[in-house]
Amino acid sequence: MLTNSPKPTSNAAIVDSRVFNERAFFPRPDRSAPPPGAEDHAVQVPGASLHMRVYRVPEARAAVLLFHGNGEVVRDYDAVARIFAASGAELAVVDFRGYGASTGTPTLRNSIEDSIAAFGQFQSLCRGKSLFVMGRSLGSACAAHLFSTLPEGAVAGVIIESGFSSLSRLIQRRGLSPVAGSAKDAFFDPIEKYSRGTFPLLIVHGESDHIIESKEAEDALRAAGSKEKRLVIVKGRDHNDVSEGSEYWPAIDGFINAR
Repeated sequence: MLTNSPKPTSNAAIVDSRVFNERAFFPRPDRSAPPPGAEDHAVQVPGASLHMRVYRVPEARAAVLLFHGNGEVVRDYDAVARIFAASGAELAVVDFRGYGASTGTPTLRNSIEDSIAAFGQFQSLCRGKSLFVMGRSLGSACAAHLFSTLPEGAVAGVIIESGFSSLSRLIQRRGLSPVAGSAKDAFFDPIEKYSRGTFPLLIVHGESDHIIESKEAEDALRAAGSKEKRLVIVKGRDHNDVSEGSEYWPAIDGFINAR
């Protein structure tokens, strides 16, 4: 006799499901040689190896660990690294499992848990510099997790670009129906993490973002426990062209060089 599948008892159960993660991630395998001055490193995580590329800058005083967006890979940041270098910062970019040269299968849980190991490697490679964490789009889940879990003084600041703050809206964007919240959801829900973090925080979001509404950026800023926090809404920009707005790079440069 046929029976209906049991309904998830929490949003955490939905996010851990195969269907959610297949809809949430778009792995893009890619292998490329590092450009001059850059180094490739492996970050060992349970059951997989992550690819991290560090773009070295002589006499840099800062370093930024960036968790990229969906469908992106490390190589996409080869040119962008030069802009960070102009701000006196080395850039380190890490691929999710299954992306770039990373092995394994991407899930939101894996990505969040892997962020701790990625930060540990970054911290070791960029020791002595003022450290920053940045998350773009889906990568903002990793940055939000570090924002709430790293010990005081571990980083000088956290940057969120085009990030999401609502777990239920993320589930809806994947064509699924969220359920009533529960304590189990806290591991995935960024808004809970922003409320627990106190690091200086910069949030940059496109005014015309059609994927993640700017309201989620406003909610994240409101929830953040940081004494120093700022939201920059980039006029006329969407989800994937926000860095082309005139407000974007001055905001990043000012945030990095203020600490």
